[in-house]
This record gives sequence, C-alpha cells and structure tokens, in this order.
Amino acid sequence: MQPAEPLSRETASRIAQAVRHVEGVRSVTVCGPEGQPLAAVNEPDPARAAALASFVALRAEALPTDGDLRGMGRQLAGSRFLQAAISGGPAEAAILPLQGAYLCITHAPGRGQAIAAALQPIIRRFGATPSARS
Repeated sequence: MQPAEPLSRETASRIAQAVRHVEGVRSVTVCGPEGQPLAAVNEPDPARAAALASFVALRAEALPTDGDLRGMGRQLAGSRFLQAAISGGPAEAAILPLQGAYLCITHAPGRGQAIAAALQPIIRRFGATPSARS
C-alpha cells in the first residue's frame, strides 16, 4: 500500500482551528510523521509538541509488528494505532493519526473520551481519516 499523502499546511491549520473550539481543549498541534509542526494553536512550543507526538505515535504504530514490550507485539498483531492518551500532571494529551500526519491535543484532566468523540466529525469533515494499513 502506498503511504498516505501528507496533509497540507493549509488543511492542518484548518483542522487545528476547528479542534481548538472543542470544549476542554487547551492546545492543538498537527505534525508530520517526521515530527515537523504543520500547524499549532495555543501551543507555546510547537516543535517540541510535534516531536513528542510523532515519537509516541510511531512507537505505537510499531508495537504490533516489532514485538516490543516483552512480547506485547504478538498480542497486538493485526491491530492498528487509533489513539494514544498521555496522562499525569495538570493536563492530559491525546494523539490521533491523521492522513499522513498526527493530531496532538492537550486538554483538561478527565475530558479525553468526550473530546475524542467530538474530534471524529471534525477529522471526517476535512477528509483526514487515517487510511487502513496493510
């Protein structure tokens, strides 16, 4: 399967602007798979957020194939990365794959599931749903 065509900066910016209006969202970063920031809203250090998001997402995508975490890869075989949650401290984060990019948001603690549900229509509206991987 061909790799997904990366999001344009314009589309990434439109997604970031739409996501920032979801209740509980504090900051939004859209980044490419190599960790380059494509768009950011209310994020004081977009380069840092993009690097962290791409690192976590790429490791999550590798789990089902490389047997990482003492054999967990076998248990996850055939699965695919849909969302990662990072918790702890005064804010939490969520990372979701987009078509050729990643969406990283920080939000108030305990709001992750409600925000994830609110994000799906926004992602579909911009045609940024991740393509199935073979």
